[in-house]
Amino acid sequence: IIQHNVRVASLYYNRIRGTRLAQLLGLEPDRLEQEISSMVSDGAVYAKIDRPKDIVRFAAPKTPEAVLSDWASDIDNLLHLVETTTHLINKENMTK
Repeated sequence: IIQHNVRVASLYYNRIRGTRLAQLLGLEPDRLEQEISSMVSDGAVYAKIDRPKDIVRFAAPKTPEAVLSDWASDIDNLLHLVETTTHLINKENMTK
C-alpha cells in the first residue's frame, strides 16, 4: 500500500518536501526514504532525494531533444492560435 501511495504521489508532484510527503502518507520520514529508495532500486519509480534540503524530486530530467520537441510543439500551438485569431478578425472586418 505504501508503494502504491508513493507512485500516486509521484504522478501529482514533481517536487515535494520529504516531511510533507511523509505527513501526507502517514509515515515517518526515515521509513518514507527507505520505501522510495527501494522503489528506485527496483525501477518502479524515478526519484531523487536531496537530504540537506529535504526535497524529493519525482520528475526525470528531460533530454535536450525532448525539451526542443516540447518547445516546437508549444510554438506551433501559439502560431495556430495567432492564425485563427487573425482569420476571425479579418472575417469580422469583412462583415462590416
